Amino acid sequence: MKQITKSKLPALVLAICLIISNVTMTFADVPLVQTQAPTLTAIDKEITTTAEYLKASASINATSDFYNSSKLLILLLRSGINCSSLVDSYLSQISTAYISNGELTLADPLTDYAYLAMILTLAGKDATNFNKINVITKFETAITNADQSTLNNINPYKLAHLYTAAYAYTKEFKDSAACLTKIKIAILSYANENGIDYWGNSADNNGFALSGLSILSNSDSNMKKLVENALTFSQTLLQADGTSNGDFQWSQFSNSDSTAGSLTLYSTYSQPDLAAKSYAGLLTFKNSAQAGAYSYTSATDVVSSYSTIDAFYSLVSYRAVLANQSAPFDVSDKLASLLLPSNQTETEAETETEAETAPITSGVVIDATLAVETASTIESTSTVETAIDISKKSPTTSDSNIMTIIFLISLMSSCGIITIMYMQTIQRKHKNS
Repeated sequence: MKQITKSKLPALVLAICLIISNVTMTFADVPLVQTQAPTLTAIDKEITTTAEYLKASASINATSDFYNSSKLLILLLRSGINCSSLVDSYLSQISTAYISNGELTLADPLTDYAYLAMILTLAGKDATNFNKINVITKFETAITNADQSTLNNINPYKLAHLYTAAYAYTKEFKDSAACLTKIKIAILSYANENGIDYWGNSADNNGFALSGLSILSNSDSNMKKLVENALTFSQTLLQADGTSNGDFQWSQFSNSDSTAGSLTLYSTYSQPDLAAKSYAGLLTFKNSAQAGAYSYTSATDVVSSYSTIDAFYSLVSYRAVLANQSAPFDVSDKLASLLLPSNQTETEAETETEAETAPITSGVVIDATLAVETASTIESTSTVETAIDISKKSPTTSDSNIMTIIFLISLMSSCGIITIMYMQTIQRKHKNS
């Protein structure tokens, strides 16, 4: 009986190796995209490169394009680069074009006062005293005086910014709860079963119109449902390489704008694996000829200013999440350090905590030496069970886990083949003797 067992052992091991090889090939057919979040150093490099490009090439003109100029300037201020000259030019344009007889009158009071207030705060200036004008009060007054139907017709991309701005200025508002409720109702007016419906549903809408609103989704059941619907729909547009299609009608192809929107959505709403995957996908749209710029459909396309700004938006938003900081359009962090009338009585401003620069990983990190030692001690009969058990014990079934499983299976398969060769050598020596 003992002799029969020895003779069949090589065949048994060979059969197991063949099974393992088939399992390995099955996993190998799955497209693998890195799902490890970038280090702060890595993403800072991407942000700085794009910020410098936009600073040199984009136009900041508050008189001809107030919204886009303000949005870009806020993102540049959040990027950390020195843009004091742009801020000075922007504020000078406003003083010249919109202040008359000591009165500030912006073209779109429902949104423009909010953007101006945020820029003043991020630049370290007092938004309650801009040329002796309280911009924050004008922001609240505009929202308070507007009827709900008017607010419901505001571009939903702007509504997200209005909410985070109003939330940040809670202490400066006389009735912040009323203003926040009106803006929330306006946001929900765009909700449907697929997320944000703004001329249809898309990855772009879900990402940018819900950016920075995690504080609201955590406290309101209707917003929570809206976010859940948005996440479900956007994942149907996510491709294996981390890029995202725009929708199922007009943009049925991968593009940088939709990928940037997806990255913003996933990072904002605690989907680290999907965020890391979308980050990797977004970088594939970096223009091959111009550092810091992005193209719409591929790296070899012409530079797209819209795609570059959308990519920049998502990178700055993602970085804030990784560093556990405020969203770009939530100026609460900067407001706390300013000596505004609302917080002058506080004895000490809250101290910001520097985020760790160590990489934040969404998968499982396994030491290579430990993996080799573990693989060499596992019996061949438990190979597949061990591989499955590893995936079950992992926090997520991410691509990094699959890579680990493939590595271990391949290693153990090689050990099995070596075992066959060794046993056959022993048998030949036994027969010859």
